[in-house]
Amino acid sequence: MKFVRFALLACSMGVATAAQADVSFAFGVTAENLNTGVYNYLYPDVQTSGVLSTGGPLMVQSDGVSAMVNAWADARTGVFKSIASVNISSGGRPVDIAEAYSRLEVSDVLVFNATGSTATAEFRLSYDTAISGLGFSAFPREGEVSHFQQVLSFRQMTLSYEVANPVFDPNASCTGSGEGMFCPAETQQFLTVEKSASNEQFREVALGGPDGTYTNGEATNGRYTGTEVLSLEVPTGVEVHLSYTVYNMARCFHMGSCTLTSDASHSDYLGLVAPQGFSSASGYQYLGLAAAVPEPATAWMGLAGLGLIAGVLRRRRQA
Repeated sequence: MKFVRFALLACSMGVATAAQADVSFAFGVTAENLNTGVYNYLYPDVQTSGVLSTGGPLMVQSDGVSAMVNAWADARTGVFKSIASVNISSGGRPVDIAEAYSRLEVSDVLVFNATGSTATAEFRLSYDTAISGLGFSAFPREGEVSHFQQVLSFRQMTLSYEVANPVFDPNASCTGSGEGMFCPAETQQFLTVEKSASNEQFREVALGGPDGTYTNGEATNGRYTGTEVLSLEVPTGVEVHLSYTVYNMARCFHMGSCTLTSDASHSDYLGLVAPQGFSSASGYQYLGLAAAVPEPATAWMGLAGLGLIAGVLRRRRQA
């Protein structure tokens, strides 16, 4: 897994290819108190255009179980900021559930310019996430249910394009039929080339029996930052399909006490450097510079408010 950082910054470009970019921004929260039978969920419709936002902290509560998500993204610039925070302080049997997540998905088509047959492109994938609250002491299992907490901060970029197959033979044919059909390389007129880069911060802490816990994933409590560079030669004038996904989540599952936060409010960006220029279906430019992104004041007032709410939850739990 490559540790890579994305900065998608966009401005209008004069020439665009045939289609527009596809954008999807989804988020939701769950709070289930199985001790009292109070359940609350908020999963708004997926947003596909404009300034993408939860509209400030989105929160649900169910008798000592709380979940919050606060996220903002801009498909024109590729910026993604998110905090996912959950809290269980019900004090009852360890069966309560709290979940919060947000996800941005962007797809685009790029065409690179150059005087020769190939162009040089450099993509920069940037991330900055702080994780807190991981870990708990073992407790008696409740029936046959699973007991765990999870955080996931994930981003991935994939590039793919087709090139002419140098061994293509228009007279070649496949043999066999159904699941037994075999098509030799000579039957393929084009070959698909795919490049990708990603970064994942994941951790699960789970009850491992009556007397212990176990963990999956490499992340721990702390802050993770970095930039990974993906450099490649791409064919000039060929459509290069770009897909970008970033996801942030916190979950406490069948717990009686749990406070967990994945803070990706310091942003993800996808940056692209192509010295001889490029065009995109969206008209975007992927500049990869945090300072170039105007951040709506309301969005960050909301994120500040999320910290205040988290403080209230901590005090309530200690009471």
